[in-house]
Amino acid sequence: MANTVSNKVLFISHEASRSGAPIVLLHLLKWIKANTGLQFEILLLTSGPLRADFEQLGKTFLLGELAGGHTYPARIKRKLLKTSLDDQYKKAVDDLAKRGYDLVYGNTIVSLPWLKLFKADHRAKTLCCIHELSYVLNYFFTGEYLTENLNNVDTIIAVSKAVRENLINNYNVATEKIELQYEFIDTGRMPVIKDLKREDLGITADEFIIGMGGTPEWRKGTDLLIPLALKLLELYPDFKFKLVWLGGGKENGFVKQLLYDAQKCGIENKLLFIESNAAPLDFISLFDVFVLLSREDPFPLIALEAAFLKKPVIAFENSGGIPELINEGAGLLAPYLYITQLAKQVYKLRSDNELLNKLADTANKLVVTKYSSAIVPPNIYALIEKLINAPA
Repeated sequence: MANTVSNKVLFISHEASRSGAPIVLLHLLKWIKANTGLQFEILLLTSGPLRADFEQLGKTFLLGELAGGHTYPARIKRKLLKTSLDDQYKKAVDDLAKRGYDLVYGNTIVSLPWLKLFKADHRAKTLCCIHELSYVLNYFFTGEYLTENLNNVDTIIAVSKAVRENLINNYNVATEKIELQYEFIDTGRMPVIKDLKREDLGITADEFIIGMGGTPEWRKGTDLLIPLALKLLELYPDFKFKLVWLGGGKENGFVKQLLYDAQKCGIENKLLFIESNAAPLDFISLFDVFVLLSREDPFPLIALEAAFLKKPVIAFENSGGIPELINEGAGLLAPYLYITQLAKQVYKLRSDNELLNKLADTANKLVVTKYSSAIVPPNIYALIEKLINAPA
């Protein structure tokens, strides 16, 4: 699938954190490098633990270093010359544009101002991959800004139907401008899972492990963890379980608040919080089910990883993209924020092993055949090539 003409693309990542959007971009870039002749470079707006991974794939620029915007001499220079950080960033775009990109690919909505600059000042073709729904979109930008500038992007990738419908219904993005390409995981290069045991985490053999994960915050529904534990204890007093949250340890501020409440409720022994780490599958492999407590989540990778490892997924209806996976037979849904029904769905799988195994097998097959690195990256690459070759 190598190019006969070597085109060049700049990929913009909002950060290099160990989180969904940067990880998906890394998977995409690895596939492109291994399977095509496309040249690419990378702009990181913020650094993070995955910076070295990006640098291994191609020439990588860090915005702060490129613009000189975060050094003491640069701050003094801006003060003396009365230039703003925006001016520094505009100059960074001007300098990057000289490197001759055929397309600029923005990963997440945070890249939108950069796509705007590349297009307005340098007539670049632009593609934006949207990983966000309304709460996050409106956190970063006003509705008016989004409506105006999303419609100026040449092509938009929506990572789930929920994301696509939100863009159309709430921001008036033209349907024909949006391409649906789901989030995906690299099933072909999944790391070897270590022989981690329950007892290593202080979990007994008879405890049902209810796995969860993500950065602890309101949007992820981390505050619903204690109400869920209390409801399970109320409905099923003899049910032995452990709620395990992967993605935030005891030093996290949000987790500290939850542990305070848990101690007041006398249920701290029902909860376990684990820091975000480079080997999440080691822990996910121990889960019996995966519960997505999110109020809003486009299509989280941790749910796909759990599904790949044959863990049925339970989530709220109307909470983003994962209900699309569940409706194909990968798990169970509860009405939005109905903790009682969510608890009943958890116990249903605890008491019906045949159903649990059926959902688990379906979940795995769906990820392999629809949400994997063998399926999605070729489609995204085709979109990139189509846009590059389209008349200006």
